Amino acid sequence: MTEPAHESAVALVGMAGRFPGAADVEQLRGNLAAGVSGLRDLTGDELAAAGVDPATPGHVRVGGPVAGGVETFDAAAFGLSTREAETLEPHHRLVLECSWEALERAGYRPTDPGVPVGLFAGCAFPDYLTRNLPELAAEPGGKPLLSAGVERDSLTSLVSYKLGLRGPAITVQTYCSTSLVAVHLACQSLLTYECDLALAGGAALPLPQTGGHVFEEGSILSPDGRVRALDADANGTVMGSGAAVVALKRLEDALADGDVVHAVILGSAVNNDGRDRAGYPAPGVAGQAAVVDTALAVAGVKPETVGYVECHAVGTPLGDSIELAALNRVFGPGRAAPCVLSSVKPSIGHLDRASGVTSLIRAALNLRDGVLPGTLGFRTPNPALGDRFTVLPADVPWPVDGSPRRAGVSSFGVGGTNAHVVLEEPPRRSPRPSGGPHVLTFSAGDAAALDEVTSRLRAHLAAHPELDLGDVAFTLQVSRGHFALRRAVVVRDIPDAVAALADPGRWIDGETRRRDPRFRLVAGSGPEWASTAAAAHRLLGGDDAPAPAPTRAGALSAVTAGLTRLGVRLDESAPDAIVAEGGAEDLLGTLARLWLAGSTVDWTALHRGEARRVELPPYPFQRKRFWVDPAPRPAAHVPSWHLDPQPVAGLERRLRAAGPWLVFAGDPLGEALAARITVAGSEVTTVRPGRGFAALDTGDFVVGPGDLPSLLRSLVVVPRTIVHGFALGGAPGDVEVAAGLWPGMVTLTSGAVGILGPDLTTPAHAALTVLTPRHVDIGPAAALDQVLAAVLHRDAPLAVRGDQAWRLHHEPCSLTGQAEAEVHHDVPDLGGRRGILLVRPDPAGRALAARARIARLDGRGRWTTVVSTSDPSPAVLAAVAAADHLTEVVLSGVPPVRPVPVAESVRTPAVARPRPALGTPFVEPEPGLEQEVAAAWAAALGYPEIGADDNFFDLGGRSADAVRIAAEWHLPATAVVELPTVRLLAARIAGRRS
Repeated sequence: MTEPAHESAVALVGMAGRFPGAADVEQLRGNLAAGVSGLRDLTGDELAAAGVDPATPGHVRVGGPVAGGVETFDAAAFGLSTREAETLEPHHRLVLECSWEALERAGYRPTDPGVPVGLFAGCAFPDYLTRNLPELAAEPGGKPLLSAGVERDSLTSLVSYKLGLRGPAITVQTYCSTSLVAVHLACQSLLTYECDLALAGGAALPLPQTGGHVFEEGSILSPDGRVRALDADANGTVMGSGAAVVALKRLEDALADGDVVHAVILGSAVNNDGRDRAGYPAPGVAGQAAVVDTALAVAGVKPETVGYVECHAVGTPLGDSIELAALNRVFGPGRAAPCVLSSVKPSIGHLDRASGVTSLIRAALNLRDGVLPGTLGFRTPNPALGDRFTVLPADVPWPVDGSPRRAGVSSFGVGGTNAHVVLEEPPRRSPRPSGGPHVLTFSAGDAAALDEVTSRLRAHLAAHPELDLGDVAFTLQVSRGHFALRRAVVVRDIPDAVAALADPGRWIDGETRRRDPRFRLVAGSGPEWASTAAAAHRLLGGDDAPAPAPTRAGALSAVTAGLTRLGVRLDESAPDAIVAEGGAEDLLGTLARLWLAGSTVDWTALHRGEARRVELPPYPFQRKRFWVDPAPRPAAHVPSWHLDPQPVAGLERRLRAAGPWLVFAGDPLGEALAARITVAGSEVTTVRPGRGFAALDTGDFVVGPGDLPSLLRSLVVVPRTIVHGFALGGAPGDVEVAAGLWPGMVTLTSGAVGILGPDLTTPAHAALTVLTPRHVDIGPAAALDQVLAAVLHRDAPLAVRGDQAWRLHHEPCSLTGQAEAEVHHDVPDLGGRRGILLVRPDPAGRALAARARIARLDGRGRWTTVVSTSDPSPAVLAAVAAADHLTEVVLSGVPPVRPVPVAESVRTPAVARPRPALGTPFVEPEPGLEQEVAAAWAAALGYPEIGADDNFFDLGGRSADAVRIAAEWHLPATAVVELPTVRLLAARIAGRRS
């Protein structure tokens, strides 16, 4: 073998993770060094919350829940709505957060990093879907949420979308070896120049987090909750929970760009055991030996130069022994000292899809810090260990022998996919002083987060006084400034920075609301022009800039040239002025204010390309609870209608914003609705029932059976809101066809639901209530404006009675007791007997349920309807039979349970929600078309104002909204997708008009 070629080496430049007992990599490092285990005994309350009976035979009440839990998330930081956040799968949440943090720790912007960034990651099975969101796909709007935020296929593409990563986004699934295979693929992508920076990792977050496990003879799980990896007493593993991501870069580029290098990947390999093993889940000696040998060959190093291997070893007798046999095949005799073997699993459990990258992080830390690691709880060597290897009970210093320290990392997956990575210690970075002053800049999504960023940075600088202030400033400037709420501090040295970060009087705060504004430079009062000229030349000037004259003119010329070189836009006619005066600290304060005002500053040019990145504390996510609790088992709910009057304030404006309208009117009420919308000033096309298709001179239409496709082709204006009210006249017409042509239409019925019982007058139309997600049932004497306000409502089905609206809720219900009842799939006359009607959650089921309710009211049976996607067990039916007072019980097919505060049971008139914290500064739309487009977006999305550069989808807009907005201006359906800002869309509209 030859020595490694560093031109094909990859640098590990950033690390992030959440682990059992450790909220980040630093805490994990501290726990491992102190021998603190992340596995712990679970409390009785935790087991009860997980729905686990600790008296279950074989139950082991030990677990490794991830630090911080999985129920909370900073939705605002990632631009997610409440609905998107609460349905977002925990793996997606943590991989999002860890990817962000890995980029920040590497010294790069976590959003739109400025270089092509690839992402390679995988995750475990989405328990959240099957346990907490089993009906998500059946909900209105549920399938897009499922595909983008729950499906494992979307893991990396969602992160790339949210963070603006433009390299490959590849989801990897190889069971336990997933995340180390992801590292291998990331290295390959870097070395073939598909990307310039790569993220790799994985997540495993089984639910419930605090349930422990049940030991079964022959399983891989530990009978006593202890993991004895590489030990003669190994008897099983414990599954932990965690997520981790590393940032990687070509070594030559990392060194040239001044990146932090924690370790160097010299080579990696991936293979599969094939059929050379005992069974599909079993490991294979030959395959494991081959992958280690290949990785060493790719790295160009000899086995005897590797001083430590971080093993896959999960603590099973067979698995550990096979891994040791494979290593013995590769690491031959003749070593001067045995190779140290270790495994992190006894400390944090087996992290499954996150285990490989976690082992890589541990090995990198040991190389960086010069530590040969111990293995927690190790006592007696596995007999297969041999004399070529040793296992340490505790950490010891790694001796320096003149050769670079090297380590191997193994990860082997169920199914036989094996991965091995060869690491080397990082090049030593020589310390260097850089004179001050410097300006520290950072930002956050809200005031609380900004203060926490400040305190974290202050604590970090106080703990690391050896840091170079220029490198700290540069790292902050290029990686922490993407939020609109910003803070800057001008400091002279590290001690001064610690003091300044604790002194609000020295903070320069502001909220960026413009992008690259122009400024007019004016002279200050002087008279220290010589000082200003010298400071401008030293801080702002380029290497080849001539020294300015120590005069007012020379100082102004130097400041102008320096700011222009840094990208600040100066214009003598600009209305906003900046003052040039003072010395170095004053000029940096001016530069900070320009940055706060929205100027794009070339920070690399400010440091003349000489600054280096350093690792600094990541962003403090402001997590809140976004979680759908699992429904109780059996998941029984009782439908009920709650008073929920719809606001009618500003109705005419809202009616105009929802136009153009297509109204199917077959009775006087439908005609009245169309007329009211017309009076409000919105364009309405009215469709009336008849014997055949006809286009009227008024622009309205008549349709008969089978005419809806002709109507669709004949519409000159694409309607934004469709209301189908033929059922109000008794005959619903081709309403099912209409629902297929216009899935977002509002279906109107009359008396198809019973709020109190007797108002269920048209049970035959109950099937229409589930044809489309949006449905309004109208009772006698319904107020016209309340009906239209209900039509504009975008969520649950509503019913209007008089001047009030009612919303359908599904309340959790406990079924107790046992009784007998006849079970039917139709509604015969039972007289006074007890009956259960079994129906599916579909239109036919709703019609049968309505008939059963009418029969109960008429005394033709004491009916209870059971709605379920499958036939319930006899025990469940007996419990329903005992609940004689219930008219309907829903066992499946209801939305996830989201608690609603009592104060919201009767909703007050809606108010506009504040614009979310975006990475894009607010830019006022220009008068005219831009303001017109912005107003339409604001009305559609519910914000008081929208900036010209705000991204429609970052604001929570959905594809259906985008199609409607495009149609309003007669644009292609993809217009808003392709032009997702007010400014871009307005320019397209203006171009079409010209």
